[in-house]
Amino acid sequence: MTEAQVREARRLGGMSLRSRVLVGFAAIAAVAIVVAIAVTLSTAAYQVSQLDDRLKSFAGPELMDQPVQELPVSPRDEFARPSDAFRGYIGSDGSAYVFFAPNIEDGAQSLPSIDVSQLDPAESTYFTVAAEEGDGEYRVLARPAGDGWDITALSMDAVNASQQRLILIEGVGIALILAGLAIVAGWVIRLGVNPMRRMVDASARIAEGDLSVRLEGVGTGSESAELAASLNAMIGTLTDSLAERERSEARLREFVADASHELRTPLTTVLGYSELHRRGALADAEAQDDAWGRTEAEAARMRRLVEDMLTLAKYDAEPDLTLRPVSLADLAGEIVANAKVAYPSTSFEFTGGTATVQADADRLRQALLNVVSNAAIHGGPHVSVSVLPGPDAVRVTVSDDGDGMTPEVAARATERFVRGDGSRQRATGGAGLGLAITAAIVEAHRGTLTVSSTPGQGTTVTLLLDPTHGVAGEGSTASQS
Repeated sequence: MTEAQVREARRLGGMSLRSRVLVGFAAIAAVAIVVAIAVTLSTAAYQVSQLDDRLKSFAGPELMDQPVQELPVSPRDEFARPSDAFRGYIGSDGSAYVFFAPNIEDGAQSLPSIDVSQLDPAESTYFTVAAEEGDGEYRVLARPAGDGWDITALSMDAVNASQQRLILIEGVGIALILAGLAIVAGWVIRLGVNPMRRMVDASARIAEGDLSVRLEGVGTGSESAELAASLNAMIGTLTDSLAERERSEARLREFVADASHELRTPLTTVLGYSELHRRGALADAEAQDDAWGRTEAEAARMRRLVEDMLTLAKYDAEPDLTLRPVSLADLAGEIVANAKVAYPSTSFEFTGGTATVQADADRLRQALLNVVSNAAIHGGPHVSVSVLPGPDAVRVTVSDDGDGMTPEVAARATERFVRGDGSRQRATGGAGLGLAITAAIVEAHRGTLTVSSTPGQGTTVTLLLDPTHGVAGEGSTASQS
């Protein structure tokens, strides 16, 4: 996905994760403010309701039909009972009578300011008015009485102070909540959203082909860090796979080129002699016998080459091995004895060692014979074979004192069509498939083959075999005899 496609996906997908986080925290803050307002209003309504109940208690019995002259008028200084309530009477003409005023120490010193036009001549009325002096307020109960209204009032100072304290507490609480939400939002965005955004940008670069990019998480053990580590491991595996694919393709191209080269020479020889025979250039019997002999030799070379490649193909696909206990000492001794006859100019020695492994005797004989023959042809005048048993693996080594190889050539000695001398001359040996076939056989037995060589000091080939397990890979098949 290119960067333009990423931007288009963001546009079509609506809000980003960062926006969703901010909107979510803003919604929480809005809910907190609404709840605070609702608590404040409900608390104020409850306190005013309690104040109204007190007003009704202070007001006493209804005085609807009593004339003003018969109302219980008491001078303020003669009322001995401590009280924070105001009691009085207002006539319809606006004349006011004070029965008693608040006389406790913290009571309001100013009287309520009442407008006659606010009063209902038929029903009792609760309302709030300001004080005549100062900033105070009164809650008033006005009841029709005679030719006016019986007035009972209580100061709202305590209620207002309580509401102010509640508003202050809620304001501080909401401020702390908003600050906490801001910190949490920033923390979530820094640890969760920002790393994800960087990962998206890095993924876009990877999608464009830049496999050197690596993702970066935040913290240790966080989800973003774990995700980044997992994706980096995946990218590393993908990079290694692509590199291995390129190497495999390069080896395949080299294999095809080498196979073509190996087949081209004998084919050219066969076709050349066929052409000479067709034109009648081989007149005498001696020339014909020589031509047919060379043709047969080149055809046999092609057959061996094709058989070797088929053998490698079989081991690459699914080797079919017949496993049974094989004595490596007997096998090595037999091969050394046969080699002395086949290569009389080379001195062979079996230095000893005994071990038994589960293996296919014929295949293992072919592998060891390939190594010994290769040492006789390309190595020095002396070749030694040894068996070294171990608790976990058995080593079979074949060493020669020849010219050796460079480390670069030795590292690729088991690859197909690779020769130690780097030439294509028939005198130097075969097509370079011997060690490749040997390595395939050893790997089929869950072993490894290594080549160690130093120019001028000879070459040592080591077959490392598992003494208990004989077949490598789940895809291989084997029969136990």
